[in-house]
Amino acid sequence: MNQEQKNNIFQLIIIVAAACLVHGVMQGVHDNYGIMMNSLTSVTGVDYASISFCIGVGALVYGLSQPFLGMLALRKSNTFVIMMGIVFTVLGLIITPLCRNFFTLLLFFGLVLPFGTTGLCFGIVMGAITPILGEERAAYVSGIVQASAGIGDALMSPGLEGLISHFGIQAAMSTLCIPFLIIIPVVIWIASMNKKAAIAVQTKSEKSESLFSILKNAFQDRDYRLILIGFATCGFNMSIIESHLFSQFRSYGIAGDTASLTLTVYGIATMIGAAGAGFLGVKYQMKNVLGSVYAIRVLISLGFLFLPKSVPFAFIVTALLGLSGDSTVPPTSGIISKKFGAEKMAVIYGFALIGHQVGAFASSYLGGVFVREGLGYTPLWIINMCLSAIAAAASFSIHNENITVHQS
Repeated sequence: MNQEQKNNIFQLIIIVAAACLVHGVMQGVHDNYGIMMNSLTSVTGVDYASISFCIGVGALVYGLSQPFLGMLALRKSNTFVIMMGIVFTVLGLIITPLCRNFFTLLLFFGLVLPFGTTGLCFGIVMGAITPILGEERAAYVSGIVQASAGIGDALMSPGLEGLISHFGIQAAMSTLCIPFLIIIPVVIWIASMNKKAAIAVQTKSEKSESLFSILKNAFQDRDYRLILIGFATCGFNMSIIESHLFSQFRSYGIAGDTASLTLTVYGIATMIGAAGAGFLGVKYQMKNVLGSVYAIRVLISLGFLFLPKSVPFAFIVTALLGLSGDSTVPPTSGIISKKFGAEKMAVIYGFALIGHQVGAFASSYLGGVFVREGLGYTPLWIINMCLSAIAAAASFSIHNENITVHQS
């Protein structure tokens, strides 16, 4: 191996590590709203159902703003969007615990903070590094980057719970700003690496193509419509974990530190699941990998409905939720990238995430309503089981995942 090859490998490792840092820190905040909920209820005076609604609105913001931020990334740059995301995220983290009524909480916890995390989402981060890596390497790397979400969960879930317990929600959320400030020089470095490569791959026609034209081309494709069906159900499943799983385990009589530890297990399992799905998608048809993940969620939902609830159950089921949680992302983004091109992935994947976040809004809000009405969490898992079965059937029905769709 000559010196140039060694330099290329070293550069690849640094780029992937930087992308994982950006995405992992963002996901560590995005996935831990549930841990923040009870403390925010105490300090803001806003009830559980209303905070659930704020989280649901945030889920919609996270989805609805992605295609538009994807277009902004095409017009400006992905790193520009990431820097903007950092600013909004830090602003939301600082001001949210200072809110004292529903409307200010909705503004900063339901709108500003989720909009900020959207700028650091998977599609934007992959859009920033794909021109440097090339599409072939990016296909392998996508699973690793998505797996970094588990690092955020594994480290930040127990850390956040400990900070809240010892110092309160305001100090805890302010402390979360620190890693985002550390990210800034990392993003500047990615921008310097990305500049020449981005100019090389981005043609004039791609820059001038409208959002309507890109989405029209996508919606004409049957497989993309099936992806949308599956991804909407995925959002419902994921928001149960992010918004209600911690409180659900507490309702079983499980202590807070133990419940937060299960989320560490979840984080580790998401890393294994996402990375594994990325590599399996190279070896096997991605539609089959995707359909199998959704089918596993049917079995998990049955476990919540019928198995005895205990600490061992909590750890086992959380591990399974982690293995199947983020593992939908590599095959979903991979199919989209192959069919429509990596340069449009942030936009088209971002629009698919709208359906994902509509599902997330539904489970965030309905979970709060079911608890308020005394129904508990059982209805959520019944709905999740049915939706997961639909998603599995839709995913297995995808055809021609490797055929690129050309503009008309």
